[in-house]
Amino acid sequence: MKLIDKEIQKVALVNPNFITKSITDKFTIPALGLEYLAANILDLAEVKIINGKVRNLNLKEIMEEINEFKPDIVGISCCLTTGVNFALEIAKESKKLGYSIVLGGWHPNFAPSEVLKYPFVDIIVRGEGEVTFRELIENKNLEKIKGISYKNNGSIINNPDRPLIKDLNKLPFPARELRNKKSYFQIFQMPIDAIETSRGCPFKCTFCNIHLFYRGTYRIKSPERVIQELKIITNGKKHINVMIVDDNFTTNIKRVEKICDLIIKEGIKVDLTCQSRIDVIKKNPNVIKKMSKAGFWCFFLGIESFNQKSLNSIQKRVQFRDIFEAIKILHDNDIVIIGSMLVGSNLDEEEKDTDLMIKVVKKLGIDFPLYSVMTPLLGTKFRDILIEKNYLVSHNWSEYNFTTAVNRLNKLSKEKLDQLLSKAYYYGYFHRGWKDTLMRLYRKKGIKIFLNTRKFKALKDILGLFRNIRRMKNEIDSISPTIKFN
Repeated sequence: MKLIDKEIQKVALVNPNFITKSITDKFTIPALGLEYLAANILDLAEVKIINGKVRNLNLKEIMEEINEFKPDIVGISCCLTTGVNFALEIAKESKKLGYSIVLGGWHPNFAPSEVLKYPFVDIIVRGEGEVTFRELIENKNLEKIKGISYKNNGSIINNPDRPLIKDLNKLPFPARELRNKKSYFQIFQMPIDAIETSRGCPFKCTFCNIHLFYRGTYRIKSPERVIQELKIITNGKKHINVMIVDDNFTTNIKRVEKICDLIIKEGIKVDLTCQSRIDVIKKNPNVIKKMSKAGFWCFFLGIESFNQKSLNSIQKRVQFRDIFEAIKILHDNDIVIIGSMLVGSNLDEEEKDTDLMIKVVKKLGIDFPLYSVMTPLLGTKFRDILIEKNYLVSHNWSEYNFTTAVNRLNKLSKEKLDQLLSKAYYYGYFHRGWKDTLMRLYRKKGIKIFLNTRKFKALKDILGLFRNIRRMKNEIDSISPTIKFN
C-alpha cells in the first residue's frame, strides 16, 4: 500500500498560525523543522514552505497558497498543542482539494490514533521526521516505513518506531533558501535567524515532554559543524542575531566552551541567544564569561519556581539558593534574562507562592519575566496525575496555550490560576524599574538597539503587551476582590 498511486513531484510544508497570548506571540522565528524536512527531499521533489505563523496568515490565505502550488502532498507541522485545531482545519480544507495529508510534530506524535480518527488525515509521522518523510516522498510501501501511523481499511496501523538519527552532523543544512521573501524573523523587532546544534534533554521535568519525544537521549552536532553553519548564516556580516533553538544548549559545557573558542578564533561577530539551566550557570561562571565574550547576550532561563517543594515536585533538580547566584553571574556578564516561571507548579500551591514569585522576580531584576500556567501536555507525568485526580477542566486543545488554565489544583481553581497569572504579569511589568535592563541592552547591543529602523514597531508591540496586562488586571479587579494589585 502506497500513499498515492503516482510519482510525488510537489510537496507543500505548512506551519500553522496560532495564538498563545504570551509575550512571545510577537516573536517570529524560522520554521527550522520544516526547513530540515525540505532540505532532505529537495533532490526528490519541488518544495514550498508556508510559514503561516510568521506571516500571520489566516486559513483562507494559507489555502490560496497551497492551491496555487498544487502539491501532491501537504505536510503540516503541529509542534504546539494549542495549534492542532488550526492544523486540522488546514488538513480538512486541503483534503477537499484532493491532496494527501501528512501531519507531524509533538502533538500528533503523542496522540496519533486520536488525530488519525479525522477522515482528512492520511499519515502521522512520529518522532524525528527527516528520514521517515523522505521515505514517504520516495513513495515506499507504507507497511515498510518505520515511524508512521496510518489507516488501512478503517483500521489504524502504528508501525514500529524509527530509530533516532545517530549522527546529526550528516543532516543537510536547513533549506533557508525556501523562506518567503515577505517573511520577517525577529525578536523585539530585531532581525534574527535560528540554528539547531543539539537535540533532546537529559532531564525529566514532570511538565515537559521533550525527553519523551527524544526517548531520553541527548545528541549533539560537532563544534565544527556549528561554526560552519554560523558562517553560512552570517555570511561575513557583523552582529546578526541568531537564536540557538536547542532545548538545553549548555548540557555539554565542554562543547559550549569549544564553540565559543572557535567563534572568537574565527572572528565571527554574532549576537547569540540560547536556553540554559540554573545549575550549569552556577557551576561554570568562567564559561558564562567566555560565552559573553563570544557574543551571547540573552538567555532563556527555565527558573519555573522559587519554592523548593515545587522544584522538587517537578523534578527540576535545582536548588532554590542556586537561582540567585546564577542570575548574578549572568547579569555580571551583561547577559539579558528572559526568565520562565510557572504558576501552579505544585498540586498544593497557594496564592502566597505567586506572591513570593512576584517579590523574588523584582528583587533579582529578571529582565523579561515569562509567566505561564503549568499546562498538562500530552505524555507528561503532570497530566497523568491530573487525570487520576479528575482535575482536568478542559479538553479544548486551543486552550493549551500556557496562558489559560485547563486544570485545577488542590487549593486553587482554574479561575484562580488564571487570575494569579494576570497578577504575576502585572507586577512583573508595571511595578518594577527598567534602568538596569536598559543598561544591559545598551552595553550588549549598543545604541543601535534603540535606533533600529523598526523601533516604532517594537514600541507598538511593547505597548500592546502592557495594554493586555492592564486589561487583564482590570478584568480581575471587576470579578475578584481577593486578588490584590496594590
